Amino acid sequence: MLFNAEELQDGDPRVAATEGLAERYLVPPKLMGYASALAAAPRVIAILPQPAVRSFSDVRFPPSLGLYLAGVADPGNVGTLVRTGAALGADWLALGPGSADAFHPRAVRAAMGSTFAVPVLENVTPADLATRSGFAVVAAVPRDGVAPWNADLTQPLVLALGAERLGLGPALEGLSDGRDVIRVTIPQAAGAESLNVSAAGAALLAEIVRQRAVAPSSAEDGDGR
Repeated sequence: MLFNAEELQDGDPRVAATEGLAERYLVPPKLMGYASALAAAPRVIAILPQPAVRSFSDVRFPPSLGLYLAGVADPGNVGTLVRTGAALGADWLALGPGSADAFHPRAVRAAMGSTFAVPVLENVTPADLATRSGFAVVAAVPRDGVAPWNADLTQPLVLALGAERLGLGPALEGLSDGRDVIRVTIPQAAGAESLNVSAAGAALLAEIVRQRAVAPSSAEDGDGR
């Protein structure tokens, strides 16, 4: 672990908390800059083992709130959604076909540590979700869906988000196989083309949190892992 010697000194709580690590170094900002891909030298750089691949068997199911990304190919968007999901209470995030690797350097950087705080499931197809029950699927679509505040988002659910250009595309058909899908559309100003997928995800997650604050017990029905 590297600490920026200009910003963190021996008495700093973050330095003290890692006292048991075998390798810790206070280094000058210039060296931190060489070791980091950021424009400005960070305070801390840590090398951590990548978490093991997770499956449905070791995450909460049915989820109070799960996130499903279909075709979200930009690592920055994936990382931002990992961070937002962790902040707003997602039990896990599942990556569908065509989505970027949550452990891509840009995704990890955008997640700001949340990659290690929320379970990430990889290569989850719509058919995989169709084998599970006890939750609703809420699909974000660019048009013809209900406004989020007119949908029941207090129940256990998986929020499905797609690419900005193609949306959920074929994944939506698979998600609809054998279950009702709640399609929601965020109203936009006239002439607006689309929202960035991570911005749309943040807005929808915030609405879920708002509704559950009014009826906090609704999303906890049923048994969860």
